[in-house]
Amino acid sequence: MDTFPKCSVCQQQFTLKGPVPYLLPCLHAVCETCVTSAAGGVISCSTCQRGVNLTDTRLQKDAVRQKEIFHLTVKHRPTELLCTNEDDGNQAVCWCQDCEEFICEYCQNMHSSFKLTKNHVLQNFGDMEPTVSNIPSYCSIHKHHPLYLFDKSCKKLICARCRIEDHADHEVVDLDLVADTVTKQFNHHTDELSALQARQQSHMQSIRQGTESTDRTNDSLIETIGHTFQSLRSQLDQREKELLIDLESQTKETKATLHAQLTTCEEEWKTCTGALDYIVKVLLYASKSDLVELESYVGDITRNYLETAAPQTHVVPTSVFNTNSLSTLKSNISVFGAILPREVDEESVKDKDTQTDDDLMADLEMKHKMCIEEKENTEKRASKTMDVLLGVARECGVHRLKSGVVDRSMVLKCIHLKYDKDRVNLAKVHINTEGDLVNRKSDTRPAGKGRLKKYHGTCSTAPLPRAGCPQYWETVNRVSLEEPLTGSNLILEVGVCREEQRDVSHHIGRQPSTCGMQVVRCPTHGGICRRTWKEGKYVLCLPDTLPNTAGASHTLHYGVVYDDARKKIVFIDVKENKVISKLDNVDSSQPLWPMFGVYMPSLGNVSMTLAVGSDINMTEEKKAMIVGALS
Repeated sequence: MDTFPKCSVCQQQFTLKGPVPYLLPCLHAVCETCVTSAAGGVISCSTCQRGVNLTDTRLQKDAVRQKEIFHLTVKHRPTELLCTNEDDGNQAVCWCQDCEEFICEYCQNMHSSFKLTKNHVLQNFGDMEPTVSNIPSYCSIHKHHPLYLFDKSCKKLICARCRIEDHADHEVVDLDLVADTVTKQFNHHTDELSALQARQQSHMQSIRQGTESTDRTNDSLIETIGHTFQSLRSQLDQREKELLIDLESQTKETKATLHAQLTTCEEEWKTCTGALDYIVKVLLYASKSDLVELESYVGDITRNYLETAAPQTHVVPTSVFNTNSLSTLKSNISVFGAILPREVDEESVKDKDTQTDDDLMADLEMKHKMCIEEKENTEKRASKTMDVLLGVARECGVHRLKSGVVDRSMVLKCIHLKYDKDRVNLAKVHINTEGDLVNRKSDTRPAGKGRLKKYHGTCSTAPLPRAGCPQYWETVNRVSLEEPLTGSNLILEVGVCREEQRDVSHHIGRQPSTCGMQVVRCPTHGGICRRTWKEGKYVLCLPDTLPNTAGASHTLHYGVVYDDARKKIVFIDVKENKVISKLDNVDSSQPLWPMFGVYMPSLGNVSMTLAVGSDINMTEEKKAMIVGALS
């Protein structure tokens, strides 16, 4: 029953004796009931969602679907067909193509007996196939005249009388000729649509294959990711076992040394105890003459014991767990294993087991050289690969300072520094919910063990690595004054120092083995200045950092470049796009810790945001400024 066509509006099936189907411009059918009851004269086809305004469009009956319904009824519902020859209510058994009547068994016999109808073609329902009827249609004006002519001017079928009366001056052709032309046009449309359908079929097949390929890729990558991280876990487990073995060996060695020292000390203690016991006996039993004679013996051995005596306290050597570069490792893990597009050369994204950022940049340069040597027909693809790889490097915070130079010293790392929340001096400052360092003490968290007690700020979670290339980070500082500053009020500080200098004073500016920059109220210039210092001595003081007036609010954006290979530190004003100060011959023999301080809690508000890694907008102008400062 689903083979019967349906109305594209009400979805009711068409029947032979039901509402007549009408043809919509989209070639879908709508029943007569929906046409006559259309609200506002507008019909919306539910199949293709196309609307038709019946005021502007005249629908014609769908003769094709009417014949389709006729043949489907004969094939699937023959018991519903009654004889129309005599209207006697008998069950029809065949169809007369000439009379266009359903014939019952009785009328079939009579039909074959009459001279007028005995040559008619009768078709049994079981043998009926769709055929083109040759019975002509008749003119609605001249009832008995067949429509066998076509008026090209009026674009309508006409009869012979119409040709003579109303269409005498029009271009008229035979219906068969027009039908042949239209048939050829339909065949052409069929060929075009069949070709389009074949292309669509091919495209759908390609999409299905792409879906299957995507599923296979997904399964393969799941397996690869699983194996990769299983290998990493195995390597971590192996490293853990090695460290535990090393620790156990070192512990045994240390305990053996301590045991030997303890044994020696116990022997010396026993010897000393023997001497003390003898002296007690001498004092108890010896005469005066005995005392005089024994004085040299007792004095010599006492001095001998005192000269070889062990110290009162013994410093036991302890072991520490080296976590240097742990933050870098965590950062690398967070960006490890990106899923890249298929068009990227797979070999170009494979990493060595111990590849560093410098190795990555060297690989990129090698790829760049290969791109130059490739032929014109592969340049576009190579360029795309290079862009993707450089994009990955930039996301990791690695930049080439000079595009045409393959030099480790020209690779800039925007390192992933973090505030050490466990060392913040909560009696003076704290880190708010946005992750900013602010100049107010914490009301919710106690100071706790291990926190800075003098320095008004915090340090990074790890010292700067020995990278052999420039390293870079930025701070964005928002400063507002509630009243003008007087004296030498500090506002903020960024710099580096050795580990032992981190908590010597409330700032690190006057300490040895330190370098940094302060924003401070300067008595010399009478305003707010930027001071840079090195090894406890001021190097430069730049005035007019911001107005020293109540209600003033400004954002100060500074960058710091540390180059352990060149032994340089550079301070940059990012907003003004200029170098503030360059410090040469920086002592990098020991690790340096980045420091961050904010001050004047009673005079205004200061908040410092740390910008690192891919969060930094590394422009070409900024690169050029850094290159000039390091040269």
